[in-house]
Amino acid sequence: MTRRNRRLESFEVWVVALVVVVSWLFPVASSAQGSHQQLYLTVMDNDDNPVTNLRAHEIGVAENGVRGEVLYLARAGNADITILVDTSEALVPATNHLREALTAFLDTLGTNARISLTTFGDLPVRRLAATTNMELAYEAVNELFPSTGAQPFFQDALVEVANDIAQRQPTRPTVVVITSDSGAASFAGNSPNSTVRGVQEIIGMLQGTGAPVHIIALRSQRVIGSADTSTGIIESAADRFGRGTFNTQGRGGGRGGGGTFAGDPNSRASVVQRDNRDWLEVLETASQQTGGRLFNIYASAGMADPLQGIAREIMAQYIMTYARPVLPRATEEIDVQIGVAREDVTVRATPLR
Repeated sequence: MTRRNRRLESFEVWVVALVVVVSWLFPVASSAQGSHQQLYLTVMDNDDNPVTNLRAHEIGVAENGVRGEVLYLARAGNADITILVDTSEALVPATNHLREALTAFLDTLGTNARISLTTFGDLPVRRLAATTNMELAYEAVNELFPSTGAQPFFQDALVEVANDIAQRQPTRPTVVVITSDSGAASFAGNSPNSTVRGVQEIIGMLQGTGAPVHIIALRSQRVIGSADTSTGIIESAADRFGRGTFNTQGRGGGRGGGGTFAGDPNSRASVVQRDNRDWLEVLETASQQTGGRLFNIYASAGMADPLQGIAREIMAQYIMTYARPVLPRATEEIDVQIGVAREDVTVRATPLR
């Protein structure tokens, strides 16, 4: 066996061992089999640092189990970043940390991005239209003022952002959300039955823009339970009052069916945990199904680290072009398997639209 054959055989083993499955619906324009498809790739090592020296020959790709050919791999260009900030009452005590964390986020990005900023304390308001002028971005961050009495309209904010991205059609959109779980009660009370658009529909809108959604969620004492102020770690209501399980069966595409909480239905702790599980499930779904990440933090001082990590990740992203294989039968839903010939790495992918 030649050295080249041994290398290819070894590569095949790694591809099988490190396979990552990403699913989405291809747009009609690019659905022809045998055409080319482009993806944004994020590759993180075991220490959650971006891998910056990846080569095309280290990547394998398949659609529905049929191998494609990686044609080109390069570092992605400047990103178009929409920052979505919860300025409801829950963030009032975190105002200074919020500004400091976002300032550090902009510092890390430097001049490598176009920035827009929208707040959603009550109805969403665009504070900064997309711009490469970083002075304006810093000014918008310094003018953030969470408001007493304001409630977050999370779904409305996501719809606003999805519509804005769809209208502008930037080449590399990314959404970064800072919120808290204080929206859990209002989400549970309003979203399943009265929101104009269901959560899954909104996620579909975001998937249609090709924008990964990264979410930083500040876990609050008021919603979940009691906090150890020395560590910022929150004890959940379930731990204090007995555990239950959230049953997601029977829920429709827009979360209209609701779920049932297996615990004491008359217990305030059960209601709180049910609402919180519902809310966190939405955050997890929104981030995972768009190729983003969810960070749960337990003290506002902890916002800076994940934000800077997201900035480094955005700057280290790749754009990969591959030749799509001819599939045995036509299908709109494509399961894309991506293998990387590296140990202990995590891969996320978002299709270009």
